Amino acid sequence: QDIGEEIFMQATTFPAMMMLGMEGLYGFVIGLIIYATIGNKFGIEDIDHTISMLTNNATLRWWLLGLPFLFLLTGIFNIKATEVTSAMTRNVWKNLRTVLVWSIALCIFYLGNNSKYGEAWHNPDSFFILLGFSVMTSGIVVYYWYKSQEQ
Repeated sequence: QDIGEEIFMQATTFPAMMMLGMEGLYGFVIGLIIYATIGNKFGIEDIDHTISMLTNNATLRWWLLGLPFLFLLTGIFNIKATEVTSAMTRNVWKNLRTVLVWSIALCIFYLGNNSKYGEAWHNPDSFFILLGFSVMTSGIVVYYWYKSQEQ
């Protein structure tokens, strides 16, 4: 999807925000059609129960309103990042976000007062995760170093 957006934005003068809106509308319409037509039939979703839960729970209603807004906000940042840089850079930052989340989870577990939260260091699994992040980070550095040498 990211590469497709980049190619489309470079090949045309189509506004990035318009493309984001069209992607969101398309996803919403297709999702709604699937939800309404086969949700109950295949046991994927009990629509009556969902409506009942939303009617009785104000927190879920706020969640239902807030989550699409959060998706919109992240979509705006993602599409602007692709518009300004490239899809490659956007995907690199997505991977670095994973490193950040894992690091914060480790800090929460070891620096917090409650061991129910965060993530513990597990031997040898966490070393493999760290090795994977290191390889990824090395690849990022090498890619951008060669890219800067070409200019």
